[in-house]
Amino acid sequence: MAIDRRVARTRHALYEALVRLIRDMDYDAISVEHILQEANVGRSTFYAHFTSKDDLLRASLERLKALLVATREKHAAALREGTATEVWDPSRALFEHVAEFTDIQLALAGGRGGAVLHDAINAVLADVLRESFPAQTSDLVPRELAIRHVVATFNTVLDWWVRRQRDVSPAEADRILKMLLLQGLPPVWRDAFTASFGAPDGDGRAK
Repeated sequence: MAIDRRVARTRHALYEALVRLIRDMDYDAISVEHILQEANVGRSTFYAHFTSKDDLLRASLERLKALLVATREKHAAALREGTATEVWDPSRALFEHVAEFTDIQLALAGGRGGAVLHDAINAVLADVLRESFPAQTSDLVPRELAIRHVVATFNTVLDWWVRRQRDVSPAEADRILKMLLLQGLPPVWRDAFTASFGAPDGDGRAK
């Protein structure tokens, strides 16, 4: 048990060191040596856990997945005990987590670090959805396609929101995401989109 705690402390120190460096330096200029000095960790210890700074950045999202899984399990236990007072809301938790690190998102935007972070967030969300969605496939939409649709829509809203965060709260961003996922486009835009293809005739073809 002591070894596990020691490993967790080491990984946490490396995560925090990378975050501090991203706030002070361009991501591409950060070296593993910078991270070692910032975290006061030896090179062999670093490579016992990670293969590169990109790997470290990806792995830092493990904490986000752990948060989502923990809240899901807590909600499931509350449901079993009949004490649940609110629904499990992973998207709201994601927006609130990102809100704490918006400066990191913006610092990484447009560079390799941004792509690494983007892919890591995608992987976390997709993994959580795969563990949550029923195993059976809908007759209308394949399960994996539904997961990719949710991930892509979340990313679109997230990218828009990060750049407008002063005007839009995490709760409002989450509301917009849920509206797009559960209801689709508002009628005024849905109708315009449909009309742009022409009204279908009796055999389903556009006139």
